[in-house]
Amino acid sequence: MKNLLISATVATLCCSALAAQTSVEQSKSIPIMLLPDTDHGTCSIGLQVNQGGAELRSGPGTQFPVIAILEAGHVVSGCNEQDGWDGVIDGQDETCSIGISVATPRPYIGPCDSGWIDQNSLTSIYG
Repeated sequence: MKNLLISATVATLCCSALAAQTSVEQSKSIPIMLLPDTDHGTCSIGLQVNQGGAELRSGPGTQFPVIAILEAGHVVSGCNEQDGWDGVIDGQDETCSIGISVATPRPYIGPCDSGWIDQNSLTSIYG
């Protein structure tokens, strides 16, 4: 009986550690980077959400949490891309850092929502 109790305790601790690790993995986010662009300014690519809408995620992949659901026709500003995902800012003006010039790459920390959308859910409309 004592061995059974010890085995059950060890199994519970292992499962708890695995669940905590999975939770930490899912809560990570990959920041959107503002990059130098002397021709257009940063994040000045207009992307429109395709029919069916799109999930804005905290990183470039389905393993990252959904931040928001965007409806078809919604326009976001594209900043960078990674592995078939577009890093975007949900805004189109200077208050969201769209079109500004940056001298060196830096993560976006502005007031507008930012995240990653599967490129299959977007169509380029300008930029």
